[in-house]
Amino acid sequence: MNVTNDLVLITGANRGIGLGLVSGYLRKGCRVIASCRHPESAQNLKELAYQYPAALNIEQLDVKKITDFQSLARKYHQIPIDILINNAGIFPENHAGTGITAADPQQMLAAFETNALGALMAIQHFQDNLLKSSNPRIINMSSQMGALSAAKGSCYSYRMSKVALNMLTKCFAEENKKIITIALRPGWVKTKMGGINAILNVDVSVEMIMKVIENLKIVDSGQFFDNEKNLCNW
Repeated sequence: MNVTNDLVLITGANRGIGLGLVSGYLRKGCRVIASCRHPESAQNLKELAYQYPAALNIEQLDVKKITDFQSLARKYHQIPIDILINNAGIFPENHAGTGITAADPQQMLAAFETNALGALMAIQHFQDNLLKSSNPRIINMSSQMGALSAAKGSCYSYRMSKVALNMLTKCFAEENKKIITIALRPGWVKTKMGGINAILNVDVSVEMIMKVIENLKIVDSGQFFDNEKNLCNW
């Protein structure tokens, strides 16, 4: 990939795919704002900051708290952001799946708050920064479990929250035609969320994700892609 000076804001950046994207974009020559709930304990990010002191800023951000977004937006006021990656997410249920009887309303609220409203607040607070970029892109990290066409009778909170995230993607892409906004499936990745049976290593998934992002065009806005840029069914 060509070296660039893009500024990339990544939520949920302290582990898994988020951490992999931070590392990948730093290697590419980008500047990165890596946000997470507890920067003080994000040792892997601290190590990257030691390697890339001029390129990486680690910021505190709990995507459930509007006050955190307000503080971060004030700090980066008027600074162009080229790529916003809404990566922060939770999967409250057991991977074995739970049906409607065991569905926990509190888990549903937590998943919706993090997986959907967190992305909405990120777009709200950094839309103006993105509009200052010559090639602004928003990546909402979604899942096949957020596709109505792939619905199953389990994992209600995660599935419903990702459907909401996909709707956010479509709505904002229609509202703002200047920012490329997509939903992206990273694949089944070996992370804490993905579990040990997942088929992709983080580095492989990140390389594929970055390639998709690099090749996005304005006509792609409002679409749902997998990690090879194949269109996915909603």
